[in-house]
Amino acid sequence: MKMRGAGRYGIAIILLLVLSGSMLRAQWEEKPSLRERIFFGGNLGLQFGTVTNIEISPLAGIYLTPRLAVGPGIKYEYFKSNYPGYVPYETHIYGGTLFARYMVIKNLSEAVGLGLNFGLFGHAEYEILSLESKYFEVGNPYAEGRFNLHSVLVGGGIFQPIGRRSGFLIMILWNLNETASSPYSNPIFRIGFNF
Repeated sequence: MKMRGAGRYGIAIILLLVLSGSMLRAQWEEKPSLRERIFFGGNLGLQFGTVTNIEISPLAGIYLTPRLAVGPGIKYEYFKSNYPGYVPYETHIYGGTLFARYMVIKNLSEAVGLGLNFGLFGHAEYEILSLESKYFEVGNPYAEGRFNLHSVLVGGGIFQPIGRRSGFLIMILWNLNETASSPYSNPIFRIGFNF
């Protein structure tokens, strides 16, 4: 499999964030145990109507520092299109991600004193998706099989804690190499959770 430029850039961004985090490990006065630094979460997406899109994307992560987390995730989407005037189709999209998330402001209330108890974070992600060629390979409707689409997503969002280790996330991301084959367009909105 040939890795295009986007894949190399995505891996470089993730490595840069991980390496910068390893230099910041001194931020912990007393480093928590491995079990306390690991978290799980993900996203769940539902859309019904002319387009039906059901997404399940669990992830696991580890805090390298109190502010920097990295980890892998997997993704599955059921996609069905019934646009009037077009041939209806349904397909399955699946793949994986590597992400890095840096908490820029852990508690906005402490930073600006407005009583807003949420944090602001930056997010970078390398994503590889397996897409069905006949639906996503633009300009070749008779293509057979599947192909891999590499994407680099960057952006940020807010983290609303709901416990000591858990919370909800709302993100806005941009695909730096969006193409006509991309299954979603910029900006990308996500709602997720960690526990």
